[in-house]
Amino acid sequence: MKLSRLLLVGMMSAVLTLPQVAVAQAPAPQTLVITAHNVTAAAAASGRKNATLALPGDVIRYTLVFTNLTAEPVKNIEFVDPLPNGLVYVIGSAKADQPVRLEYSIDGGKNYSAQPMIEVVENGKRVEKAAARGLYTHVRWTVLGSLAPRAKVKAEFRAQVGAVTPDEAK
Repeated sequence: MKLSRLLLVGMMSAVLTLPQVAVAQAPAPQTLVITAHNVTAAAAASGRKNATLALPGDVIRYTLVFTNLTAEPVKNIEFVDPLPNGLVYVIGSAKADQPVRLEYSIDGGKNYSAQPMIEVVENGKRVEKAAARGLYTHVRWTVLGSLAPRAKVKAEFRAQVGAVTPDEAK
């Protein structure tokens, strides 16, 4: 089952639903809830006029919680969350409370890798190097094993609002 993601721009503390979810073994509908919390605004709430407005440099924490609503264990659970336009992935911030395989895309979700690489020319030679965070387009969590009935998986990542440095955009 695949669901499209809905993003509410400017409502960083709103509950977001409908990200992409793939579940290979799931006869009943699943629940996946995404929340977005402006970490920077919360830390500086006393000095901000509008803590719900995301400003350049703010860090947004996205939390995804999947609940197995079936009476059977579910296997092959995969969360795919695109990074919203204008946000840049914070390297190393993706995690989950269950064992997962983390992968990232830099090509709009077509290909995934634990460490996306790009080919560049340095000193006249083609070399591969780690993709800059400004190139990340999607985060994918694949739950290892199965999830028991009524059990939950909580995953999260952080993204920063605003422009990246020229080196990060390459």
